[in-house]
Amino acid sequence: MKDSLKERTISGMLWTAVQRFGRMGIMFVGNLALARLLSPEDFGYIGMLMVFIAIANTFVDSGFGAALIQRKEPTQTDYSTIFYWNLIVAFFFCGVFYISAPWIAAFYRLPDLVPILRVQSLVLILNAFSIIQLNQLTKQLEFKILAKVNLVAALGGVVLGILTAYMGWGVWSLVVMNLSNAFLLNVVVWYATKWKPMWCFSWQSFKTLFGYGSLILVSSLIETIYTNIQLLIVGRVFSAKTLGYFTQAKKMEEVPVSGLSQVVNQVTFSVYSQVQDDKQRLVNGLRKSIQAITFLNFPLMVLLIIIAPGLFRFLFTDKWDEAVPIFQMLCVAEMLFTINTTNVSAIKAIGRSDINLYANVLKKAIALLLISIGIYGWGMKGLLWALVVDGFTHFFINSYCIGKLLHYGSWKQIKDILPHYILAIAVGILVYYTFLFLHFHYILILFLQSIVYGILYLFFAYFFRIKAFVLYKDIVIGKIKNRGV
Repeated sequence: MKDSLKERTISGMLWTAVQRFGRMGIMFVGNLALARLLSPEDFGYIGMLMVFIAIANTFVDSGFGAALIQRKEPTQTDYSTIFYWNLIVAFFFCGVFYISAPWIAAFYRLPDLVPILRVQSLVLILNAFSIIQLNQLTKQLEFKILAKVNLVAALGGVVLGILTAYMGWGVWSLVVMNLSNAFLLNVVVWYATKWKPMWCFSWQSFKTLFGYGSLILVSSLIETIYTNIQLLIVGRVFSAKTLGYFTQAKKMEEVPVSGLSQVVNQVTFSVYSQVQDDKQRLVNGLRKSIQAITFLNFPLMVLLIIIAPGLFRFLFTDKWDEAVPIFQMLCVAEMLFTINTTNVSAIKAIGRSDINLYANVLKKAIALLLISIGIYGWGMKGLLWALVVDGFTHFFINSYCIGKLLHYGSWKQIKDILPHYILAIAVGILVYYTFLFLHFHYILILFLQSIVYGILYLFFAYFFRIKAFVLYKDIVIGKIKNRGV
């Protein structure tokens, strides 16, 4: 069982990596094309509305997705009940947005947002039709199928988005991309899973799942509001153009951060849930996960900070230069994001959604205080520095909870990740000052900085025998030997 679970975990990690980074790669290329065809204001308009869509999406799921995965043997009645509940909530919020669209547009002082929000809100209904099937595949560790359906949907959505942008649809091309992505995901996942809901709705099943899911819902709602309130604040306090820069910087930063954390989080939550009764196995898995992801994440974020000016000019042209310092600060703020999501996965997997909720309330209360002080005192710079401080605050609160539950707290986690943190920054300083006085073409500098940073980081990791480096080396050597047998 242990070997089987380990093999399925590694396979799940690989296929989830294919899914997440493949999807992000598709969206990234699409975003490059759209950034050249559209204006920062177009991205800002969608960023303003996604605050409300994201919050409504959290209600549509209502925490039941996590509850079904955490439950060891959910029944067909459980799945069917939650399927109909998701649809009911989705239709409800579509109606709410249709009625409230003029008020939301008045809040931003942009009347053009009314029809955009009304059409964009249809994505809630499309998402509701696929939630159960996606949760079933995750529960069954069928990450290969998940990868395929997500990549097909993403590719179709991006192609339609680019075509409509090229035809001059402006901001509506972003709406087309989002809706077509959700629609294609439904088509492919319904075909791939063959699951059909029964004609039943069990209040007993609903209440049982809601006991766990309700706390996840509140926690997810707080997380969603906090994440998206940044867009609301920037859009309301500053301008659509500034929000466009912030949105683009956020998208760029999320490619490595969210991609890596989602790969780990999607797999580890399912795996941790299966070993939730064996605390030692859970701690060992959590520790290896944290070491493995920070070994990759820390140097990647430092490298992105160094190459950001050339990278943005190369990808988006100089009309997006104002997004560069925003992007750099977001990279600093999110360096610990992957650790935070891994700790939260462990808390949820052992059924302590109550602790997860209490911790989330505390984290977001502190975060909103920091953001308020930052914006009031220093404007956009204050907001960005508040996000940096908040990233470290999240880590200490999450790791404190893990310390109480599993005896793997802040200090133990710091000892595991500190070598990666120090090495990433030290190599970053070395590379930055090495190229500071060179006056080659910016594309050549960009390329050379990336190559040199990667070589030096791996060399010093090998020289100092960093544990995570040894772990990856053993995995690679093992794979090569198995292929040679």
